[in-house]
Amino acid sequence: MRQSDSLKHIPRRTFLAGVGAAAGAGAFLRPLFASAAGASPTRLVVIHRPCGTYEAAFFPTGGDATTFTLPQILTPFQALQKDMVILNGITCPRDPGWPGDKHAAGLIALMSGKRAVEIPGTNSGGDPNAKNQCAPSASFDQWMLQKSTGLQGTSTPSIASTAYRPSSIGLPNFKVMSYTGINGALFPEARPDVLFSNLFQSSMANLPPDVLAKLKVQKKGVLDFIHKDLTRLQGTVPASQKAKLDAHLAGILALETKLNAPVAMPAAGGSKCVAPSQAALPAPTADLTVDEAQHTAVSQNQLGIIVSAFQCDLTRVATFTFAHGNSALRFSKIIPNFANGAGHHSISHEGDQHATHATIDQYYSQRVAEFVQKLKDTPDGAGTLLDSTLVVYLNECNVGASHSIENIPLLMFGGKNLGLQTGRYMHFGGRYMNDVWAAVATSMGVPSTTWGDTAFSKGPVPGLFA
Repeated sequence: MRQSDSLKHIPRRTFLAGVGAAAGAGAFLRPLFASAAGASPTRLVVIHRPCGTYEAAFFPTGGDATTFTLPQILTPFQALQKDMVILNGITCPRDPGWPGDKHAAGLIALMSGKRAVEIPGTNSGGDPNAKNQCAPSASFDQWMLQKSTGLQGTSTPSIASTAYRPSSIGLPNFKVMSYTGINGALFPEARPDVLFSNLFQSSMANLPPDVLAKLKVQKKGVLDFIHKDLTRLQGTVPASQKAKLDAHLAGILALETKLNAPVAMPAAGGSKCVAPSQAALPAPTADLTVDEAQHTAVSQNQLGIIVSAFQCDLTRVATFTFAHGNSALRFSKIIPNFANGAGHHSISHEGDQHATHATIDQYYSQRVAEFVQKLKDTPDGAGTLLDSTLVVYLNECNVGASHSIENIPLLMFGGKNLGLQTGRYMHFGGRYMNDVWAAVATSMGVPSTTWGDTAFSKGPVPGLFA
């Protein structure tokens, strides 16, 4: 790997000035100095899976707060049981009688703590399943980004991504997790290659236009471009961190290589287009949509990019949704020997398909377990990325068929540096998600007696954080 001769005219000082202290070579080296000093920034990631759950296969039965046995849906987390908290008795802060799509109402209420409103300038005409909803205020992740200086200061304020292409187009409704404010929807990026470019190459935005043009024509990668700068700066890295830098750069290069190959895929309406995608992504067939063919690989790569972005300190806040609440994904095309050929949302409304629904949730648990394990395996400061990262894993409702608001399936991982009381199964008896967020905010240095709509707030849940 070497820098192109046509780029040699760019002095190191000019390059570093162009990308800023929080990007370019500095973005790769800054975390290593913090690591050598034993310091780690706090990170927050919220992960959503759709369509409710099968409660009997999600919440443990028997045992006590620390000796519980994981049920079917949670079995992929066995190696991480001491790193997780299961929260029971948490209610979505909404009224089931509110008009509009129930899955959307659930996700918006969970993330913003308030009732969804109609997009300004639209009128649903009383449609009980209206899709023209949005959050009335900032979602928790964006609110924390505004309030917490510890989450600020990176080249990319936050990441919003998904593994379901319909989640990134059209009205926000149930497709969007993050809002900067009313009608401030942050649509999730469904293409891992685009997300990668946005994160790692947007840091070059201040470089001269002719240089950017040459990079594009020559298809130069991020590490190709800054290789000489990294080589020069490696001498300033503490000796204890050099092996870590080498391993991290190798991982970034491998990820970039996977994401750069173009693959043909069908566009809307059946026409053909060519878009960049991952080299290893399976091609769709006549009876297999792009999302069904690639759901597993895209999920893994999107979550893997979040790990790298946290490790590089390019961002400290991320949201990821596997799919939205009306997901049409047919898991008979995704999970081997899965018999029901209906879409996920349809299965969630079939009253006799509890075991089938639990299998889908178990599949998603496996993807999240892989992500959490990567965080745990990645050194950071005096510990690991998982120590400094709070992972919140939720669903917009309990039972998909009834869109029930009680006992929202909710897990948390990591957060050791925040005092999260892991290795526990905790019962809260009807507290709201707003009360959970108030506790999270307080643990992250933003003291909060309530959060969201005060009608759905009772104060921070006790005992979640030390």
